[in-house]
Amino acid sequence: MDRSELPNRVRIAVLLFLLVTGYYWKLTLTRQFEWMAGNDLAEQVLPWFHVQAQEWHAGRFPLWDPYLWTGQPLFGQAQPGAAYPLNWVLFLLPLRNGHIAGWALAWYYVAIHLMAAAFCYLFGRSLGRSRTASLAGGLIFSLCGYFGSTPWPQMMNGAVWIPLVFLFQLRASRSPRPAANAALSGMFVGVAFLSGHHQVPIFTALAWMGVWIYLLARNRRLLVPAAVALLFAGLSGAMQTLPAYEYGHLARRWVGGPEAITWNQPVPYSVHAHYDLKAFSLFGIVFPGVKAHFDPFLGVVAFSLALFAVSALWRDAFVRLLAALGGAVILYALGHNSVFQGALYALIPELDKARSPSSAMVLFQFAAAALAAFGIDELATSWTARGTWILAGFGALTLAIAETLIFANQLTFPADDRIILTAVIALAAAALFAAWRRQNLTSTQAHVLLVVLLLLELGNIGQYGFTDRSDRNQMQWLDKIYANADIADYLRKQPGFQRAEVAADAFKANWGAFHGVEMHGGQTASVTTNVLESEFFSLTGRRMWGVAYTIATAPQPDAGDEVFAGASGMKVYRRDAFPRAWAVHEVVRVPNNSEGNILVGQDPESFRRKAHMVEQFPPVETCAAPDNVQLIEHAPDRLAIRAEMACDGMVVLSDAFYPGWRARVDHRSVEIHQVNGAMRGVAVPRGSHTVTMRYRPVSVYLGAALTLFGILGALALAVVRA
Repeated sequence: MDRSELPNRVRIAVLLFLLVTGYYWKLTLTRQFEWMAGNDLAEQVLPWFHVQAQEWHAGRFPLWDPYLWTGQPLFGQAQPGAAYPLNWVLFLLPLRNGHIAGWALAWYYVAIHLMAAAFCYLFGRSLGRSRTASLAGGLIFSLCGYFGSTPWPQMMNGAVWIPLVFLFQLRASRSPRPAANAALSGMFVGVAFLSGHHQVPIFTALAWMGVWIYLLARNRRLLVPAAVALLFAGLSGAMQTLPAYEYGHLARRWVGGPEAITWNQPVPYSVHAHYDLKAFSLFGIVFPGVKAHFDPFLGVVAFSLALFAVSALWRDAFVRLLAALGGAVILYALGHNSVFQGALYALIPELDKARSPSSAMVLFQFAAAALAAFGIDELATSWTARGTWILAGFGALTLAIAETLIFANQLTFPADDRIILTAVIALAAAALFAAWRRQNLTSTQAHVLLVVLLLLELGNIGQYGFTDRSDRNQMQWLDKIYANADIADYLRKQPGFQRAEVAADAFKANWGAFHGVEMHGGQTASVTTNVLESEFFSLTGRRMWGVAYTIATAPQPDAGDEVFAGASGMKVYRRDAFPRAWAVHEVVRVPNNSEGNILVGQDPESFRRKAHMVEQFPPVETCAAPDNVQLIEHAPDRLAIRAEMACDGMVVLSDAFYPGWRARVDHRSVEIHQVNGAMRGVAVPRGSHTVTMRYRPVSVYLGAALTLFGILGALALAVVRA
């Protein structure tokens, strides 16, 4: 690196930091607003984050979530983001009252957007754009529709790496070290998959492959770099993709269709058609708030600059490539309105898993942001009077229509009034571009005004999604998650590690993960098939799974007696339920779990001493003397059972059977059997023993080794001189 450039780079880094943190002043300069306040964020993402933060602070790597659906793998579910390094930083920050601090979540959100802006800035500079143009491009990408209105961190985290993926891919096509740059490009594709959600990384990989095909058509010598890129993409993302692949084949996922689907069932095209970019949403590229699902907003200023770059610089190969990328993304995002998207859905394996075509618009916004940077650099010399009049005419026409609607509706505007601001900004942009072209403004003045105008327009997207903490209606989901800490404290102190349930959906069962209470069910995107197919939902099933406590505002049928009343008015009721671990001395072999469920329903109490299995079972003995089995420790990824067996039998644990769990009886490794449909069973001989189970998933450990190798290998190739 040229040392003379260091001060400029530091200044740009500081400026980017100040602009992005200032833009999000609601989070950085006040404590009046929340971004993680919606139902999905508060009731699903926040509990996931809390479980992982607790594990990190306990000195354990978070692998297993014991609080929902009798236990689920964090890496396998993917969306908890357990493999993503930025999340590790968040989880390691100091906790407040045992939970992730509000300031930490606020700065985590800002950090995501700062990374997006910085990476897109670097992409612009790699294409020879000026610092100002690259800065503007970074701000457009980081603050426009997708990043400005997508609340889910696992989706944003997968998108921030898009600029670096294409930066090193294009550099590989023109640098003397194509393999090293291709390895870095592939590495960033893999890192995107570590984020926790597969959707945008799949679309990014699809576009990335399309660009490789284009580059190979022009230069066949890039075949080896393209293969290197694919290799490092697979290696770098393995820590997330391998566990997710394992889990996906063992789970059912809710995708918005009538029923949850298995891995081998494609996501119905009707789901894609529902979540695609609606034709009317094309207006949302310019007008804020015109959207059905993921936000396509770019803004009239950025869109004008991008169109100008295409018209004025079409001979530039990079401009043509970016324009083709943006156009192809729109054709795909249109979903059922585009025959091309349907053909790709049908032909490309696993593409159906990315169920929301409209989210691909983040790639359009990336391409447009880069094109806008080209437009800014060309603006002073090539912007025409015709362009000024077109932009001014658009603003004037929009204002005229808005004024007509206002007077027709008795001085009220029947739609989103941000449309009026779009018109005003279009007029201001026309004036700015005209003054710039005529050199009535210095370059510095024009650049400053342009950035101000961009921030003003983009601010009408990014600031709208935050919740005012004083708005109890909008804060209701967070309130429910934080509430009833006294009930959680009571339940945690009860012996036996019994589970709880919530009656009448008073609040989501995910509350338990936030408070360290194991619950029945919960709000998740997917659940292992064996649990769903077991006797799980009936009263008999809930009792077998150790659901002894019911949280409700009033007595419930079959809930039992009231045992505790919380300060909020919620009460806890206790029923008789199976212990979490017990011994059986009879095993019935059944042809399938459905037959086993029938047996349980016919005589549930008999399953306190027997179990059913589909596979061959270990030998057990019948004895008259009682056993004494107690679950004495139950941490997220490990547990211990004290078993005093009168004769040879099987200890049953009402936790989900899942690959990766390892068992020992005293110091001897033993097999874990799948019993009663989805529970764990371990053969234990006569006498006093300690049964321990630990979650040590091969898919995670192997994936972590491959990811480490991929990232270190790509970095090594980058730093070693050719």
